Amino acid sequence: QESGAFEVELRTTSSHAQDTTTAALEPQRDAMVVLHVKKTDELQFLYETPVATPVDDVVKDLVDIWNMQIQIRRTLDSMEELAKYGPSKRPDKQGIDTYQTDDYGNLINDKVEKGPTYCMDPTGRRTGEAPEPKLAEVIEKQVSDAKKTINAKEHVARNAKVTKAYFEECLDCLRGAVTIAFPEGLPEYDDVRTCLEGNWEIDSRTQEVIDGGADLWFAGKQMEQNQDKKLLDYVGKNDKTKVIVKLQKKGAGAPQREAAVDEKTQKEMMAFYHKKQEEMKKLQEDEDDTHLNSSWANPGQLKGSLQGTGGGVKYR
Repeated sequence: QESGAFEVELRTTSSHAQDTTTAALEPQRDAMVVLHVKKTDELQFLYETPVATPVDDVVKDLVDIWNMQIQIRRTLDSMEELAKYGPSKRPDKQGIDTYQTDDYGNLINDKVEKGPTYCMDPTGRRTGEAPEPKLAEVIEKQVSDAKKTINAKEHVARNAKVTKAYFEECLDCLRGAVTIAFPEGLPEYDDVRTCLEGNWEIDSRTQEVIDGGADLWFAGKQMEQNQDKKLLDYVGKNDKTKVIVKLQKKGAGAPQREAAVDEKTQKEMMAFYHKKQEEMKKLQEDEDDTHLNSSWANPGQLKGSLQGTGGGVKYR
C-alpha cells in the first residue's frame, strides 16, 4: 500500500511539472493599449496596439489613419457631384452652361450637343454629362457605405478599433465604383481623381491634414520620437489600458486640454441652472406677505385653542 501511494504521488508531481513546463513554453501575449485619438467628434478614432510598440511606429500609423479619414471625406464630397453632374470641366472652361460662350463672346449653349443623361451643374464646374442611372447608383451606394466607414462618433461609441487596412479597403471600393462608372477614366483635373490619388489642394475641408510630421501628446506630455522610446514608457505596462492622446502637427505646441465634462452634460447643466435662475427670479418678485394674517400662520394658535381663547371674541 505504501508503494502504491508513493506511485500515485509521483505521477501527480510529474504531471504538475509537465503542465508548468508547457505553460512556460507557451508564448505570452503582449499587453495591449487602446489609444483614443481625438480632436473633434468628427475627427477621432480608437487604435489598439501592444504597449511595447515604438513611439515612432505608432505616430506613423496614427498619421496615416488620420489623413485617410480626411481624404475619404474630401473624396465623398466630389463623388456625390460626380454621380449627379459627371466629370469636371477644364479649369479654363468652367462656368454655368447657360452662359457658355465661344471665343467671340457668342452664346453657344444651344449649339452644344448634350447626352441623354445630361444634368446641368448649377456651379458650372462639371460637364453635366452624368453616368447612366444604374452606374450612378453604384457610386451612390459606395458613397453611402463610405460615410458609415468614417462615422467616427459611432465607431467610438461602439468601442470599435480601426486600422489602416480598414480605410484602405474603403478607398479601394471608391476607386472601383469610379472605374465601373467611367471605365475610360476621369480627366487629370477632376477632383475625384486627384482626391483618390492623394493630390488634392488644401482647403477648408482638408486643412487638418498632417503632412510635415506630427507630435503625439499624452497627459500633457509629448512622447519623444527618434529616442528608442516605447509606449510603455508613457502609459505603463497594464493590459487593456485606454488612454486619450492628441495628435498635433509638428511644432504646433501642446494641444488644448480636454473639457472636464462632455458637450451633452454641459448643455444639461446649463439648462438646469437656467431653470433654477428663473425660479429664483419669480420668488424675488413675489414679496406678498398677506398670508401672515391667516390663522394657520399664527404661532399662538395651538395655545389659544387649548385655553379656549383661540376662537376670538364672538357676539350674539
